[in-house]
Amino acid sequence: MAKTEKRILIINADDLGYTRGVNLAIGECAAKGMVRSASLMANGYAFDHAVEILRKHSSLDVGVHLVLTELPPASSPAKIGGLTDYRGLLPATPRELMTHLAGGRISKDSIRQELSTQIGKLVDHGLRPTHLDSHKHVHALPQVLETVIELAHKFSVPWIRAPFDGAGLFRLGHFLDRKGKTSLCTQVLKAKLIGSLRTGFYKRMRDSGLRTPDHFFGISCTGIWNAALVIHLLEDLQPGVTEWMVHPGNYDGDLERMSTRLLDQREKERDLLQNTDLHRYLVGQGIILSSFHREAQ
Repeated sequence: MAKTEKRILIINADDLGYTRGVNLAIGECAAKGMVRSASLMANGYAFDHAVEILRKHSSLDVGVHLVLTELPPASSPAKIGGLTDYRGLLPATPRELMTHLAGGRISKDSIRQELSTQIGKLVDHGLRPTHLDSHKHVHALPQVLETVIELAHKFSVPWIRAPFDGAGLFRLGHFLDRKGKTSLCTQVLKAKLIGSLRTGFYKRMRDSGLRTPDHFFGISCTGIWNAALVIHLLEDLQPGVTEWMVHPGNYDGDLERMSTRLLDQREKERDLLQNTDLHRYLVGQGIILSSFHREAQ
């Protein structure tokens, strides 16, 4: 239950550190004032550039976008036996990660070593993470969540994302074209699969003493956001803290080479998050833009 009747919105940009173009777009959105929080990939190809962006935009919260798929690890492969393939890369997809976990190929110690190294890398660069989330939401897996909670306590990180969209999102097709409706259907089903972990996730979080936002949205509408859709969701925003997950970016050659389906869609989100009309709408509705750091105080 929300602890306040205020409607507080944290807009969090994922994938900081993925490419320089993603970093630059997040910086632009931070400069406009809408995005006040971002999640940094410690093993992202543009990590050092992302640190520069964070130092330029000191008001931007930084969390750790924990990565257990797709990219090279932050740890030496020799220290995380079974977690990398013959190329030295983490599992290609969440499905592959789950298969390896279920088969006992990946140990809890390897998960702990890699995620601890990722969080520690931010700390070593003088950053103080305010929250933890993960690439493809793999921290919601029970085998991973236990370690994430342990490391949140170790590094004094107060917030962990609860990646569970609300119900009834199929109705949002009214605001989309045919292609967008198809994407929405696929992603709502994906969100429902992740949602099957909700009960166990919240039980562990209650026992942990750590915090999660009261509400979350972003999975079902990733890559298909438009102003009308966002305003519709914000009209129904509930009291408490809501996290809106976004993926702004610049579509360039670096992004083209990455294993991501979000290409030009990132630019659409970038432009949406710099839309002054949307910003004015938030203010007019009494919705308070905030950050994890501010809400932890």
